Amino acid sequence: MNNKLFTLLLIFLLLGCGTSQVPEPATNAPAPAAPTAPAEPAEPAETTEPAETTEPAKPAEAGYDLKADIPFNPAVVHGELDNGLRYFIRANQKPENRAELRLFINAGSLQEDDDQQGLAHLLEHMAFNGTRNFKKQELIDYLEGIGMRFGADVNASTAFDETTYILTVPTDDAEILAKAFLVLEDWAHGITLDDEEINKERGVVVEEWRLGRGAMARIRDEQFPILFKGSRYAERLPIGKLDVIENAPPEAVRRFYRDWYRPDLMAVVAVGDFDAEKIEKLIKEHFGRIEPVENARPRKDAPVPDHEETLWSSMTDPEMTSTSVSVYTKLPKSSEGTYGDYFRGLKERLYNQMLSLRLDERTREADPPFIFGFAGGSSFVRTRDVYSQGAGVQEGGVEKGLKAVLTEVERADRHGFTETELQRAKASVLRNYEQAYRERDKIRSGALAGELGRHFLNGESVPGIAKELEMVKHFLPQIELAQVNALAREQITDENRVILVAGPEKEEAPLPSREALLAVFDEVRQSEIEPYVDKVSDAPLVPEMPTPGRVVETTEIPEIGVTEWQLSNGIQVVLKPTDFKNDEILLTAWSPGGTSLVSDEDHVSATFATMLLGQSGVGEFGAVELNKSLAGKVVRAAPFISELEEGMSASASPDDVETMFQLIHLHFTAPRLDPVAVQSLMTRFGMMIQNRLSDPGTVFNDELTRVMAQDHPRRQPISPEMLAKVNSERALEIYRERFADASDFIFILVGNFDPAAIRPMVETYLGSLPKIDREENWVDIGVRPPEETTQFEVRKGLEDKSQVRLFFNKPAEWERVESHVVGSLANVLTIRLREVLREDMGATYGVGVNSGISLRPRHDFNLSVAFGTSPDAVDSTVEAVFTELRSFLENGIDQSYVDKVRETQRRDREVSVKENNFWLGVLRAYYARGEDPRLILDFDPLIEAVTPESLQEAAKRYLDLDQYVLGVLYPEEEAP
Repeated sequence: MNNKLFTLLLIFLLLGCGTSQVPEPATNAPAPAAPTAPAEPAEPAETTEPAETTEPAKPAEAGYDLKADIPFNPAVVHGELDNGLRYFIRANQKPENRAELRLFINAGSLQEDDDQQGLAHLLEHMAFNGTRNFKKQELIDYLEGIGMRFGADVNASTAFDETTYILTVPTDDAEILAKAFLVLEDWAHGITLDDEEINKERGVVVEEWRLGRGAMARIRDEQFPILFKGSRYAERLPIGKLDVIENAPPEAVRRFYRDWYRPDLMAVVAVGDFDAEKIEKLIKEHFGRIEPVENARPRKDAPVPDHEETLWSSMTDPEMTSTSVSVYTKLPKSSEGTYGDYFRGLKERLYNQMLSLRLDERTREADPPFIFGFAGGSSFVRTRDVYSQGAGVQEGGVEKGLKAVLTEVERADRHGFTETELQRAKASVLRNYEQAYRERDKIRSGALAGELGRHFLNGESVPGIAKELEMVKHFLPQIELAQVNALAREQITDENRVILVAGPEKEEAPLPSREALLAVFDEVRQSEIEPYVDKVSDAPLVPEMPTPGRVVETTEIPEIGVTEWQLSNGIQVVLKPTDFKNDEILLTAWSPGGTSLVSDEDHVSATFATMLLGQSGVGEFGAVELNKSLAGKVVRAAPFISELEEGMSASASPDDVETMFQLIHLHFTAPRLDPVAVQSLMTRFGMMIQNRLSDPGTVFNDELTRVMAQDHPRRQPISPEMLAKVNSERALEIYRERFADASDFIFILVGNFDPAAIRPMVETYLGSLPKIDREENWVDIGVRPPEETTQFEVRKGLEDKSQVRLFFNKPAEWERVESHVVGSLANVLTIRLREVLREDMGATYGVGVNSGISLRPRHDFNLSVAFGTSPDAVDSTVEAVFTELRSFLENGIDQSYVDKVRETQRRDREVSVKENNFWLGVLRAYYARGEDPRLILDFDPLIEAVTPESLQEAAKRYLDLDQYVLGVLYPEEEAP
């Protein structure tokens, strides 16, 4: 969710309600998707200047009038049509042959009349159910036919202040690109809004509403009227009111469309691999013919009124899993767009970053006062900013946690930050901008489209990364410690304050009163607080350089641009240099074994081993000191021990690649176990899981795991009893056992590097890793799904909602083509079941289907179907699923579904093959299976193998409708 309104609010909501789903303030039609942040439109002058290619100016060359406006990025073609519609166009080649198109409507749920609450969202859904040029389901059929995925590439969202339509299309076909603008135009003024289709879509929106209900929604219903007291935001949630959604006349939907979908409230954004001049012509052709609205209704922002008193809400809920406290101070809306605004924003960023790091340190205490704490300024809504502070705490620990957070804020206010903290923060900020600048020609079009949308809606400045780096280099050296230290006094006041507390409904752990919480503020103000002591170390990461190994054998695989090195200690290194990103190197490494090689008694300690050690630091550095020493670097390295493997995941900028190798070396040779860090982690873990079984989804998933694993001892849900079995010393022993022998490890590196340049680092830090040449492999611990049909139900939850999970499993033989065909079953069934359950029946918001053949620990076919629905629709939806599966087995599937899937796979491949993550993952898969990696390029035959016949034959081999597992979650009072 990009809407800044809830960036901080949902932190405490998520903590307070476990794994339940929360209805975001932006609701989405095809599938959940991020809306664009709200804002008021600005008025840039039209320009057609060239793309962004300039180097950032040196700081000494940049002189700024702080009151002057930041110039608009010359790489963006932008203007305004006679009817008031604005457009923004930017040519961008990442990804190739793709365009990201957006239609932004500067109107959302705040513009609804009383009889329309929820209809802005319903209208957004209707954009996919019939337009002037695409009747009913023709639009989705067409878009899926060109390889675009419903939900991922075709989506929409409704927020308080705006509505956003998202469309990703190929650009290698002029007809497709031109038709995409016809789609956008239809959304702008050609949605047909047929009565029958509106009535059908009501059910889908109701199911989306139902999906979002739960503890978090109940908390929101209680707290939003307090948080937004006196404001329209308190009464216009985008999801709307159920009775309006179900019963409002179609004319009310049409009235919203007429009133608010008009060119003066619209912007078209196009970013992609295209000719910007041609795109501008298409926009003028399609949108210039939209007539302006005479005597249009004025669009008004919704102010959030001031209040002198502290507003307060304390709420318990039986399905809450954690306790949280948040304090919000509402601030005047900060302006954006001038150099002075940017200067102020940098100071605030430094302040928030330093304060966040101090709060993080408090979580690492042996008896931490909170699970996590947060404090800092942020945008709130269009008319307000906010300073927020708070914590997720243990039961009965609200006052303790709040006091700890307020103390750190007061410490910063009283004594300020240290110069060393400021310099680290400056280094980190500068490095982030430098990395973004290095990637300026690799920025994905979707990110740029979102930025331009925020400019239209929010007035966010869009100078381009070259200009931003120039400004950062100019302003950072000018920021003094006193300027940053003053921010707390500027942002925290007793006026416009709101305190929100939420927790489980327990008599033995009542929430504190308003008076008790206000007393915490007074206590902190009157307390003695010592200055912060910044403990840093300037010691080298690796105190003594290891004796290097050497590359003893080199193999080139030119077909895929891969080089293999065999090191003297047995490690195999696979290298694929790329130019997909300029500032990225990715690494993965593994060897067979994992927790499968430990006893059942030691399994829990083994599972927690890398988590415990990760919290402890590495080598001579504790976790806090390590983070400080790495400030200003772009690098990470994390070991893992899974059930069948142990290994390493790492990444770095090319500038910091040696640090990455050093960290990897230390994780192998110098693991660290800090008793304080261990105690802190286990304490916080205990806090987090204490009430996990209050959440209906958690109880359902636990039972599902139990059934699917047939009560296997290594598939038990986490619990306080399980935590009690963790032995940190044994965890360290197991970790050392797993990483004692590097000789059977395979390392894969992908990214922007020169093999010759990193060879000395590989030989030094990997070639020196320990070698004992032991022969070992993972073992099959015997987890098996039921072999007979098994049905179960869980009755848990207060809301009128159900979850359905259906599984088919059967032994199979893994083979490359067979595996791809079986995996494609899910793609076909996803489309078909969505049509039946969502579009025809209106009984669910979305259906998830997965299928494949697993390779380890044994070859198994698996297919799963998952969806949410109302309790009284469980039987009919499950029956519909079996009817479709039976029809598939008996009659096959229409060629049109296969064509969509094949085109989507081809189009996805076009993009993914230019991504480092794709190559890291696919190389890992092929080397783990012992296959020839040249087969990676042999993808077209896999696509061609997907036919109606091959899919039906595979289904007949593996899909047994008389052998399945069916689980259903019902509310507590609902009879199935």
